[in-house]
Amino acid sequence: MATQPSMMRVGQIHCIGCARRIEKAVSQLDGVRQVKADHRTGEVRVVLDHARASEAAARTSIERAGFEIQP
Repeated sequence: MATQPSMMRVGQIHCIGCARRIEKAVSQLDGVRQVKADHRTGEVRVVLDHARASEAAARTSIERAGFEIQP
């Protein structure tokens, strides 16, 4: 099981509720070991089992929850 943290900058995280919405959406993916969204910094840290989940899938979950991934 190869796990590796990924950091993403996400726009529109204005409050703890936004951060929790992101965490809930991403944590539902099979293979996500840990997810932490910080509304103060706009960063989302995701630890994935890359045999079962991808960073692209995590990004898609964040976007479907209504947030924008920043470069």
